[in-house]
Amino acid sequence: MRLRSAMMYDMKLQIRHGFYYAYVLIAAAYIVLLRSLPLDIRETVGTVITFSDPSVLGFFFIGGLVLLEKGQNIYDNLFVTPYKPEEYIISKTLSLTLLSVVTSCIIHLSAFGLHPNLFLFLLGVTMTSIFFTLLGLGLAVRCQTLNGFFLMSTVYTFVFVLPLVDVIGVWTTPLFYFIPAKASLMMIQSPFNPLGTGQMIYAIGTLTAWIGIAWMWTRFSFRKFITLQMGGGDPQ
Repeated sequence: MRLRSAMMYDMKLQIRHGFYYAYVLIAAAYIVLLRSLPLDIRETVGTVITFSDPSVLGFFFIGGLVLLEKGQNIYDNLFVTPYKPEEYIISKTLSLTLLSVVTSCIIHLSAFGLHPNLFLFLLGVTMTSIFFTLLGLGLAVRCQTLNGFFLMSTVYTFVFVLPLVDVIGVWTTPLFYFIPAKASLMMIQSPFNPLGTGQMIYAIGTLTAWIGIAWMWTRFSFRKFITLQMGGGDPQ
């Protein structure tokens, strides 16, 4: 019940800050762009757009939200209540992921229509958005300013989005299989390049492992840079 209320509050907050309106405009622009492209190019561009925008945008949006709340000293009052840091992390992550998934689904269906692998595509978007939102949240709590966050984010995102160069045909290497974006892109491309059983196990397993790592790192970062900085100890 508390988590559901927190998610509803976060969604209202995102609407108030214009996230939903921004996504509507972005989605409309992408649909127009994709529908104007030839089908062979459209598939590659659609993959890049789905990965880099609706999925990864949560990374930057969560950074802005966290730094806004830090500047308003919201945490000092928030965590003297029964509300747990873990619930805060989950609420923020799931509310932004929902927005990413809905947007990606609308863009994909408008540009490509219904595909048999739509579920795997949406699962890829969901897991990618969860990973990058957790990563962005964990980084944001370590930063004091928005400029600092954007500076640090270039280092983090550069490494994690490297497999995009494989999609556009610039460079490929087996090392990409150790980066979660490789698994993300395989699932996002599945409507155009169906995956075998082994590939699906690799993609889902890799993203699950990286989400677990991101969760532990974000939880540790939140406690170190928010909870303990409040002088209130480490609530359980």
